[in-house]
Amino acid sequence: MKTVDKHQSSKGPIYAVVDLETTGTSLTSGSRVIQIGCVLVQNQKVINQFESKVNPGMAIPLAVQQLTGIHNRDLKQAPYFDEIAPTIYALLTGTTFVAHNVNFDFAFINMELERAGYPTLEIPAIDTVTLSQILMPTAESFRLRDLTKYLAIEHDNPHSAISDADATATLLIDLMKRLDQLPTPTLEHLQNMNLKLPLDTALMFDRALVQRQKQNYRLPDDLYMSGELVLHKVRPVQVENALKRRPYPHTKRQKLAFFGDRFQYRPIQAKLMNSIYNQFSHSDTPRQLVVEAGTGTGKTLGYLVPLSYLAYPHDQIIVSTATNVLQQQIQAVTIPQLNALLPFKMTAVIVKGNQHYIHLGRFARSLSMTDDAPNVQLLKARILVWLLTTTTGDLDELNLNAMNSPFFAQIRHGRLRTLTPDEPYYRDDFLVRRQRALQFANIIITNHAYLVAHADELTNDDQQAYLVVDEAQHLSQSVMQQSRTTISFQRVATDINQLHNLVSHRDEHNLTDVFKNLPLGAYNVELLYDDLDQVSQAVTNLEETLMDLLPSSQLSTAHIDQPIDNQAFQKVINFDLPQMIELEQALASVQLHFTSLQRLFNGRRDSWLMIDRYLMSQFNSYYQSLIEFDQQLHEMSKTVQDQPAAAVFWLSVNQGNETSTLKLSGGLLEQNHFLSHHVYPYFSAMIFTGATLFTSHKSSYLYQHLDLVADQVRIKRFGSPFDFQQQTHLYIAKDALEPEQTSQYVDYLAQTIAEITIANPCQTMILFNSLVTIEQVYSRLRNTGLFDQRDILAQGITGNRDKILKQFATGTDSVLLGAASFWEGIDLPEDQLQLLIITRLPFDSPDQVMVKAQHEHLKAQGQSPFYQADLPKMIMRMRQGIGRILRTEDDYGVTIVLDPRLISRRYGKSVLNMLPDNLPVEQVASNQLANLVKKFLKNHR
Repeated sequence: MKTVDKHQSSKGPIYAVVDLETTGTSLTSGSRVIQIGCVLVQNQKVINQFESKVNPGMAIPLAVQQLTGIHNRDLKQAPYFDEIAPTIYALLTGTTFVAHNVNFDFAFINMELERAGYPTLEIPAIDTVTLSQILMPTAESFRLRDLTKYLAIEHDNPHSAISDADATATLLIDLMKRLDQLPTPTLEHLQNMNLKLPLDTALMFDRALVQRQKQNYRLPDDLYMSGELVLHKVRPVQVENALKRRPYPHTKRQKLAFFGDRFQYRPIQAKLMNSIYNQFSHSDTPRQLVVEAGTGTGKTLGYLVPLSYLAYPHDQIIVSTATNVLQQQIQAVTIPQLNALLPFKMTAVIVKGNQHYIHLGRFARSLSMTDDAPNVQLLKARILVWLLTTTTGDLDELNLNAMNSPFFAQIRHGRLRTLTPDEPYYRDDFLVRRQRALQFANIIITNHAYLVAHADELTNDDQQAYLVVDEAQHLSQSVMQQSRTTISFQRVATDINQLHNLVSHRDEHNLTDVFKNLPLGAYNVELLYDDLDQVSQAVTNLEETLMDLLPSSQLSTAHIDQPIDNQAFQKVINFDLPQMIELEQALASVQLHFTSLQRLFNGRRDSWLMIDRYLMSQFNSYYQSLIEFDQQLHEMSKTVQDQPAAAVFWLSVNQGNETSTLKLSGGLLEQNHFLSHHVYPYFSAMIFTGATLFTSHKSSYLYQHLDLVADQVRIKRFGSPFDFQQQTHLYIAKDALEPEQTSQYVDYLAQTIAEITIANPCQTMILFNSLVTIEQVYSRLRNTGLFDQRDILAQGITGNRDKILKQFATGTDSVLLGAASFWEGIDLPEDQLQLLIITRLPFDSPDQVMVKAQHEHLKAQGQSPFYQADLPKMIMRMRQGIGRILRTEDDYGVTIVLDPRLISRRYGKSVLNMLPDNLPVEQVASNQLANLVKKFLKNHR
């Protein structure tokens, strides 16, 4: 290794990027280093590197050997750490230490140096995880292997110290370049926030700002200042000349020319396109079309191409999807593909609920608070950098799992009509931008929840509107979800307490301090405090009255989920009665006195500090939560009065040793023609599509839930282009235990899953019906050899759905244990999923309050809950679950069902009849499954 003078400041600091492989992760239980990699970086270039295996003087745990590929025999001739300590100490002295998770590596290297008789390193230490979170705020994951994939960094040997150090060094160089490109105002904000980041990570922003002050900096052309914030410019929408329109390509020859060499011609997709174009190009055909198109048909382009020819240039296409993720996928992937094909250009805009967007004014005011918790500081820093690239202000772009943080309640958008043109950020407000974009958009991409609530706002009288409901099986649920609401009385009490503190808190700046020199202001602040006392008492009274509706026999139970009688509930929540009148009057009084304070405040706009503005903004945010609480009560009251037979309400209570928490929930059990009355009338033509819409060849389930009249709708079904006979196989364990055999059942699942997965190291997803069963199986699997070999991801244990799905998608032979939300809406093509295990048929739990209520509702109508609700829903989920295994024409994989009811019960035949016709299905013994899967995968590899 050549000698480098690390103290040559004229050449800039030297960064020592270090990665360690160790026998364990504990600093206190004797874990030791087994490999060290170090790469030196100066002026954004690698100038040297060092690597060495290290004899730990102890056996390496099997799990570490499998993770790192380093075995005991590899370290017999390696030096002990004591022998290389002089080199390590000299190498790192005078540098800036860098690691991906620096708290671990820096502490570990110092511990080893101390053992060898050296002092701990007194050098700055920087964390690339945190830097990546700030400088790449929209990355989906910040694990090293995910970031290297995101940045196309070569990283062939993860969990090798030198390979990881080399990849981290390349990552650091990328981060430093991003840091160099940050605008000066953004850097100043980051420095002024006094960020509490791991060790000395914030030093990077100080260094960047010092360097910037030596330069003559100007904002790039794609950025501009708005108030205190730097934002990304939005390109004006270019309206295309409609003369470019050409005839729709009907024939195969025309479509081959249309697709050219950009896309493969798919016969099924071509038929889908023609059926849609022909349906709506004639005025005498039904205006509602149901299209079931199997996975792999190219469904999204299949409906957008013909509708674009029909709608362009004067009409609009509204596409409603089941999730926000699908919205983003259509915008980011399908729309560019569409415009690459069409002879004219279609513009598209995503529309979500207002709460998905950042409120620039509130965020700017939050920057004045510098004593936030470290996690809030980090969120602010990420948002500052994100604002340099986002043109939508959609907070979902940040891929955060912290959206329920109180901080987001402060900076989320509310209602558009609450904005006034004289607000500092009005012209740049993202909702205002969205409304402008809607005027020019050919395609509006929304979600079912927004469609149900705002169908009238998505169209106008001057245009014909085509509606596409993608994943249409979820639309009815969105209607009912819209009517359902949950009130947490603990959350309401917290909001009232926060408002009290904002009005008068001895230890913090408050509204009493703000208005103390204004007699009228001080008077209103005093009244406001009394108003909040009255609101608090009225809420407590309501809570106690609701508790009286519970049977006395249940009051000693730790957890209660109890439906309440609608007539009794209607009397409690009647707004003509004294109890509810008192609540309304107290809330109205809060509004009156806070409005008076707002007038005083706005009348002296130039007299206030930033922290004063922030206090007013915070009070308004918490007050809006109380308004929402009041609106929820009104909606429940209206629902129980207007539709008592179709609604259900229940109370949930968790009782601890000293406190209890109450939640009030409820809503509709059926959509009750809401769609045909409040959604469909705004559209001239409608397509309802999905891969798994039907639950039987004769079932009326779909028509009932989509509020369609069978003889007024045209049905088209297109099979999948996959060769199921060759690409996949379904095995049913004929000797599996039925779920009712509880204790033995969980043991059976764990043993069978372990046998199959240990024998078959491939990407494996295991679908369950409950998180409880996942926890039970996971604990038993810990006692098998599976944990020594594979990355085990369990929903609710190792992370939430989004986190473990991201980890699984980038894994090689991971095992994922997931429940309800993993049955659909997950796209894992090619080798991302090769083995799917279904532990039991996905029936709804009969113990759920809503399921019980729905059963009673159907019985009252003389219908069978099993055949009208339970079975159709189960069949649809089963089709969706099995659909996870094949996503492209090159995929292959195996599905296993560990539920014998699929062959032992009469309804099992109904399920099998709805699976693809050429899907091979075989009944086998459980002990044969591991070898059958191994044989199938071997043949296809």
